[in-house]
Amino acid sequence: MEKKEQNQQQEQNSQFYDWRKPIDEQVKKDLKDYFQERDYVVMAVPKQEPLRVWVAKATNTARTAQRIHNLSPMAAAVMGRAIVGAILLSSLIKHGTNQKIGLKIEGDGPVGYVYVEVDGKGRVRGLIKNPNVPLFTKEVNGRTKLDIAKAIGNGTLTVIKDLGMGKPYVGVVPLVSGEIAEDIAYYLVQSEQIPSAVGIGVKLDESGQIKVAGGWMVQEMGGTSEKALQVIEEAVKKLPPVSDLLEQGKRPEDIALMIIPKELDPHLLGLKEIEYYCPCDEQIVENVIAGLPQEEVEAIFKNNQYLEVTCHFCGKVYRYTKEQVEKIRENLQKEDKKEDTPPKEEN
Repeated sequence: MEKKEQNQQQEQNSQFYDWRKPIDEQVKKDLKDYFQERDYVVMAVPKQEPLRVWVAKATNTARTAQRIHNLSPMAAAVMGRAIVGAILLSSLIKHGTNQKIGLKIEGDGPVGYVYVEVDGKGRVRGLIKNPNVPLFTKEVNGRTKLDIAKAIGNGTLTVIKDLGMGKPYVGVVPLVSGEIAEDIAYYLVQSEQIPSAVGIGVKLDESGQIKVAGGWMVQEMGGTSEKALQVIEEAVKKLPPVSDLLEQGKRPEDIALMIIPKELDPHLLGLKEIEYYCPCDEQIVENVIAGLPQEEVEAIFKNNQYLEVTCHFCGKVYRYTKEQVEKIRENLQKEDKKEDTPPKEEN
């Protein structure tokens, strides 16, 4: 009987792991051919251990944010780190869905605050209070690095988890370092009870533009063997800065293999493409306009030919004449009357 149960357990384990692909040379080639220079996340696991690794390349997404918001080099570095952090935190929501994770970092430094939102499909958008933060640097082990903590200052990290079930979950923790990676790891332990290690890196070129942006995260899901934890811990200690690895041409799957050594049999768990995307459109804007008080609309057109609405996430400008605004509000009133009219009873 005991042998039969063992065979059944082995069969279940086999079925559980069959769909996971070993990260071999063919898989690496397939990923490189498919994603090429696009941003994406690799989710990897040791085959026999309850531990997962996320590695993200977000260079293009961070560059798009820098261009859209016209960010200074320092502001771009802060926004880039926040983007990578939010992408890693999207491990908390369901893959491929419209669920969203929001990351807000607010301090008393010149940045003010930065907010980034990511959905389950890898769509990212963000904003920052002060896009013209001056450059702050510091010396670390003989290297000049950006002083992200000084730009942010003392404050809080807030995570908003919208699972599409009504009221979103909001978790707030104090900033423990201001470097963002350590703060996210602290949040995951304190609010999600997930022991984690996080590394985030953004590097600028000589002109102050984003050169590379990416990060990694290791999460221990409970029940991981001591041997595996030791192996992973040693691998993380030896890991060079993620920005250096990306600059050298390393891809997310390469970095995942540096974190999960061959002896732990690394397998691919999932993939997700990342892009900067804002879902704002005319319908959303028109709903906002329709809800404006009449006196506010009149005040706008008293001194302006157009009513302009600018999206804070993507910078797109929506412009309406007085006649267009009146038509929008008139249509809304008609819709409201339709909803208030009871249906006729049939004989």
